Amino acid sequence: MDRQIKDMDFLVKHWAIYPRRFRSSCPVEGMDFLVGKTEWIDRTFKTCNFSLILKDGGEFNHAGKCWIVNAPCVITQWPGEPVRYGPKPPHQSWDELYLIYNARCMRRLQQCGFIQKSRPVWTIHNPEIILGLTDELRTLSRSAHPELFVDRVDHLCERLILETLLPPITTEDQIIRQIILHLQKHPHQTPDFSKLAWQHGMSLSTLRRRWWQTMKQTPARYLIDLRIRQSSRMLAETHRSIAEIASAAGFEDAFYFSRRFKLETGITPSEYRRRHQLEQF
Repeated sequence: MDRQIKDMDFLVKHWAIYPRRFRSSCPVEGMDFLVGKTEWIDRTFKTCNFSLILKDGGEFNHAGKCWIVNAPCVITQWPGEPVRYGPKPPHQSWDELYLIYNARCMRRLQQCGFIQKSRPVWTIHNPEIILGLTDELRTLSRSAHPELFVDRVDHLCERLILETLLPPITTEDQIIRQIILHLQKHPHQTPDFSKLAWQHGMSLSTLRRRWWQTMKQTPARYLIDLRIRQSSRMLAETHRSIAEIASAAGFEDAFYFSRRFKLETGITPSEYRRRHQLEQF
């Protein structure tokens, strides 16, 4: 990681003792940050652990397999399963943030996709995001009143693990987000995706491919969903006529809008309004 983390000593390392007001399904039990760790670990844990290796590297051994550890990455330890890991030349040490969860959380962590038996080690693709969250975690952990922040710590740790698993944010991803923002601001316009791709230095086929990778749907499908969401909001939040809403959401006319809306939602725009229109307070 390019940016160094300084002054990372945690005032609070043991969080299990603090009562939660808004209990997470996976409350964190403990954490620590180790700068310049040199010792090897050779043991079987009783807990579920996530070790974020933020600088340098080494080796991780589990179930007869060996993984090369190169920061930034994550190594995991699961209850009842022996592991052996630590820094190895050319690295003499590594910097590690580790999070500890009770073994009872194992199933939930698997359901969330945070733990997969085939993936005990993975690369962190967006290290700057991780560093920002780690700084926030440090601030909360050094509070003089940790009982006030334990709920934030639980959810921040979940966010931290999630961010380690997300794919890299590429220039093409940023372009897709810019186009989506444009569509959200101008849903009534009929976009020329070929022109939008050209304006951002992409071919139409590249735009479609990256869009699918980012959104898991085609640009045309996204546009329909966006217009249905926009019209649903207007039906619930305003007293505008069906024809006005159809035009504002980018549909050809009120008749086509009504047919398409029912096809997508299962009910007519009028029925949607009757069910969901917000009362004025």
